[in-house]
Amino acid sequence: MLSQEIARYLESLETQKKFSPHTVRAYTRILKDFMDFSQKDISPEELNADYMREWLWSLKENKKAVATQSQAVACLKSFGKHLVRSTVLKHNPALALKTPKKPQRLVSFLSQKEVSKEKFDDGDLRARTLFELLYGAGLRISECAGLTWANLNFAEELVRVRGKGNKERIVPLTKESIEWLYKYRDFQCSKAVPCFPKNFVFSKDGETPYATRKLYSDIHNLLRASGWEGKASPHVLRHTFATHLLENGANIMTVQKLLGHSNPNTTQVYTHVSAEKLKESLKQAHPRG
Repeated sequence: MLSQEIARYLESLETQKKFSPHTVRAYTRILKDFMDFSQKDISPEELNADYMREWLWSLKENKKAVATQSQAVACLKSFGKHLVRSTVLKHNPALALKTPKKPQRLVSFLSQKEVSKEKFDDGDLRARTLFELLYGAGLRISECAGLTWANLNFAEELVRVRGKGNKERIVPLTKESIEWLYKYRDFQCSKAVPCFPKNFVFSKDGETPYATRKLYSDIHNLLRASGWEGKASPHVLRHTFATHLLENGANIMTVQKLLGHSNPNTTQVYTHVSAEKLKESLKQAHPRG
């Protein structure tokens, strides 16, 4: 029955490194919702595109976010692929499903003036160091949480990052990032927190990293203290990193690699941001506005 195949599929995800714990939890919830909607345990042979479309349509009717709908489609396609690989089905019925288009929206970011050093130098040392890794290197807050001192190569001015999908990338460090990391390491050592290569950078004891939630709070408070009134999240600084690079002439492919985006379409949103900036400049400077 379908429920048995779902259980086998979810168990297989636990052993596949490319699926993060977050994705496994999300797919477990999605397939549970799908089964609840079906209200019966059908055989895998009865699973078809129309059957799945009915459930996806219910998500839309219930005004679920487009991102939620897209993740549901991705989950069904992955599950269908599993059924084919397991020789339960000959063809993946979910391949006929279309992923809903995300509405185009501008990302939130700080201006180059708003990230001036003077506004942030009085902040908490840990938060200030995080700021430089988020804005200076474009890291995700989860990537910061997982950093060990071994990931940092001060001599080469590089950081080795393990991002989404367990993919690794190398990102250059700014002079400011290195300066604040040195300050933070000295502070940790003064508190008898070990800073050996195996130890986590952001940790109370070197052995256990701070929860992402705590680091998120650090950045939220730092941004609010600076006077920033927009969304005060770590991702805003990552957006700011990408936007400022493009505004200053960086190639979109370079930005994609620095951000660790496997899909170039994910990075395209920043091109739109820069285009809006160009239009604004044109209106302000052109005689015909």
